[in-house]
Amino acid sequence: MVPYTPLRYSIYILCIKVLFVACKTNNSSVIIDYVTSLSNKQQLLNQNGKLLLNTYEYIEELQAKIETLRKIGKHLHQPQLAAKGREEEFLSNPMNSLSLIRQMHADWTHVEKLMEQPVGQKQMDYIRRMNERRPRLENVEEAMVAMHRLKESYWLNASDIAEGLIDELQTDGKLSPLECYEMGLLYFNGSLYHKAIEWLETAKELMDKAPSDVYAFLGLARSNISHLLARSHTALGNLQPARLVLQAEPEFSSQVEELVAYFQENKPKGVKNEQLIRFHDTNAYLCSSLYKPKPTRLLCSYKTSPSPFLRLAPFRMEQIWEDPEIFVFHNMVSSSEIATLQRIMEKVMHTKIDDLEDLRYYQFHRTVRQFWMPNPDLPQKENLLVRRIRQRFSDLSDFYISDAYLANMLRYGYGGHYEGHNDFLNDTIPNIDDRIATIVLYLNDMPSGGGTMFPTHQLTVQPEAGKALLWYNLKLDTFDFETRNLHAACPVKIGTKWAMTQWIHEDDQMFTNPCLKPSKNRKY
Repeated sequence: MVPYTPLRYSIYILCIKVLFVACKTNNSSVIIDYVTSLSNKQQLLNQNGKLLLNTYEYIEELQAKIETLRKIGKHLHQPQLAAKGREEEFLSNPMNSLSLIRQMHADWTHVEKLMEQPVGQKQMDYIRRMNERRPRLENVEEAMVAMHRLKESYWLNASDIAEGLIDELQTDGKLSPLECYEMGLLYFNGSLYHKAIEWLETAKELMDKAPSDVYAFLGLARSNISHLLARSHTALGNLQPARLVLQAEPEFSSQVEELVAYFQENKPKGVKNEQLIRFHDTNAYLCSSLYKPKPTRLLCSYKTSPSPFLRLAPFRMEQIWEDPEIFVFHNMVSSSEIATLQRIMEKVMHTKIDDLEDLRYYQFHRTVRQFWMPNPDLPQKENLLVRRIRQRFSDLSDFYISDAYLANMLRYGYGGHYEGHNDFLNDTIPNIDDRIATIVLYLNDMPSGGGTMFPTHQLTVQPEAGKALLWYNLKLDTFDFETRNLHAACPVKIGTKWAMTQWIHEDDQMFTNPCLKPSKNRKY
């Protein structure tokens, strides 16, 4: 590695600018999951490392050329040094005259050719070849919206996030002024000017705390932040704060009133971004570290019936809500089974999104990667594992589960969430076989964030590896809707949330669990 010098730093800045220009266009049509897929993010990190090595090679080639030019310049500078202060005497010497004439005729031609020689063409070609794997704008927007969900659902400050503090959890990750500015721009374009101001002020504070020429080469000057910050204040009608921002910026200090007037005449169009949803305060509380589960005096027991299997290996059952009943079952799967399931899911979800239908379910109310099992495209051994787990679901719920209704394999990345909803279907789709109950099997621990929240009950269940959560979507005596079990998935703070969901359908219970009373609010 080349030792650090001021010259090397200047060349490094130049190389960053060249790298960004070379990578400016990306025509890849394949959308790759960089938010939830750990393997894709690992590849992205490896790619970044390769690009850095490529950049350092470019720096070394530039430095080699500069060193050659410096040596030639030192040689060609000798006549100037020798003639300084005695030009007439120097030029009267025939040797000096010959040397000067020959040098001006021949040597500078070679210097010109050397300067014209391209440097780093190999490295530039490598960058272009790597363009296909670079994140697209959609990936960046998805990551920023995920950050928005974290901020809103856990009542975070932009300045804390930038320093790596997430809901009292200090991480080693930090944001630069570049990311904070982009977050501010996202909110500005979504007409959320108060939130834009918070991020833009954080961007300015970070830039002032550690000023660097790198940001300007990467397309962000302090004046860019001030300009958008003043526009945000003006959009809210806060003209005096806008003036103060502009006055503090040397580039704008002489034209403050003109800019404020221009901002007023050209106000933003007020387009809303539906992805920047606002979380209800109750939901935010239930997801945050402020929530502490209340101790209950409900049932904890071993489930030993009705299946003969349960007499040999009973399930540890905990009733966590009485009306309507909600249960938790512990140690439903072994650590080896969990590892196998995660390996299957990572393998399938590593597939390009365009190649696997249903893999990427990304809408405003839910952000998750998913697929279904048993799956005929997967090995029989892997499908058998899922069938064994589904049989345990049947045992713990006392309901029959047929192969007609597959298990939903889920992976939530950071910020991954599911807004409040009920799992029954019949209120929107008449005459359809509905979901009596839901079982969620958690496949990893999530000490904080990513919980399953029931706003009506003021209850949040935190994921633990091997824990299964059971609740009812229909009342068991009438099959009417159980609206009180409205639930949501809190956004994931750190890491990845793995889960397996199984819905239990009423058609499967036609001859084993008929409803006992007439329905009141079902559409048949």
